[in-house]
Amino acid sequence: MGLVRIMGPACCDLILLTMFILMVGAVQAADPDPLQDFCIADLSHKSGQGYFLNGYPCKDPATVRAEDFIFKGLKDASIISPENPWGASANLAFARHWPALNTLGVALVRLDLIPGGVIAPHTHNLATEIVFVTAGELYIGFVANSDDVSAPNKLFAGMVKAGEAFVIPRGLVHFQMNKGTKNASTINFLNSHNPGISFLPLTLFGAQPAVDPALLARSFAVNETAVSALESLWSNFSGLFV
Repeated sequence: MGLVRIMGPACCDLILLTMFILMVGAVQAADPDPLQDFCIADLSHKSGQGYFLNGYPCKDPATVRAEDFIFKGLKDASIISPENPWGASANLAFARHWPALNTLGVALVRLDLIPGGVIAPHTHNLATEIVFVTAGELYIGFVANSDDVSAPNKLFAGMVKAGEAFVIPRGLVHFQMNKGTKNASTINFLNSHNPGISFLPLTLFGAQPAVDPALLARSFAVNETAVSALESLWSNFSGLFV
């Protein structure tokens, strides 16, 4: 009798629920699961000859050393020059900087901001981010999507002190600002070895070739002279955080 009951309508509901859970799990996964213990990226390999890779090929495991799994690029604060337009720096540890992260679905970033410094509004279309403040305090926030039924364009922001963390949902526009009187630093964790970064000022005003100034002027309710000035400025910083 127990078998008969399972094979009834409840069984169909259970199957549908199981399928839904599996689909949701697949959608939420930022990167696919690796098929081996590790795949140290071979950055010397260039796609071509009729094929292109989604990611990086693996280095020969026989040549892998313990040093491949160590990254030293986040330990020191950056010196921020007066020419820096945002008063901030970002040291990236993505797969292209730390090949050991290839296929592992994780990445790190160190941010350093002088007083008044900002990390301009941007998105990571491929990853959720956790910002852990290690020094000073920062104003951190994100804006919900315009089509969020419950909270369209709602701002979620606050002051985050050293030892505290702030989570930013995948793909949403977010920012950081040092409103304090001393330098601030963070270590950020992202659930993709290549999270993607799109800074709004650089994407819109630093694009190559340039976005039509008439389109941007209409979109931001300003004149084309203002747009041209912004394009002239930001076109010089297109590789600021590469």
